[in-house]
Amino acid sequence: MQAQNNQDYKLSFKKHLQDNYPFSEEDWDIMKEYCETLNVPKNEYFVQKGKVCRRMGFIAEGVMRYCMERDGDDITCYFICENNFAGDPDSFFAHKPSEKNVQALTDCILIAFSLDSVQKLSKAFPRFTEIAAAIDRRVMMELMMQRDFLLNADAATKYQKFIEYYPHILQRVPLGYIASFLGIKQQSLSRLRKQIS
Repeated sequence: MQAQNNQDYKLSFKKHLQDNYPFSEEDWDIMKEYCETLNVPKNEYFVQKGKVCRRMGFIAEGVMRYCMERDGDDITCYFICENNFAGDPDSFFAHKPSEKNVQALTDCILIAFSLDSVQKLSKAFPRFTEIAAAIDRRVMMELMMQRDFLLNADAATKYQKFIEYYPHILQRVPLGYIASFLGIKQQSLSRLRKQIS
């Protein structure tokens, strides 16, 4: 049963690639040999500040957050969920300690690549580097868009935009992380939720 599920998760990765990039069945036949299904339990870190990022991954199931500590406070910078990529490319490719934290907020399943498998895949499938660069650009654009609506908006507007853009995240993560992402106190967010509902 587990093997069947793993296959399903890999197929969701294949579908994402075919839907968003020039990617054929033959390309998949090569790529599938180099990726693994990885479970990241709720609250565990996929990337941890001060440690080298060992894997890059496609989220097949679950919600994660990029976060940091500032003046003793735990700050949520971004949320990512299904059909997004997780990791720290700088740390991964340069083999240097990461400056980021990426934490699972639910039990997560990723289709992951080690540096060794990426290097082998690049040789077996030269166009992979082109696809990887396109993925990188897309990820950066999505993360920038996620922060855009927070600029110059009051708390109520921020929360309403969050509901509009990220309803798939709202019900799945603790309120404190959403408040941190929006840059407001949890008590204020609780009041806003009561007013809006």
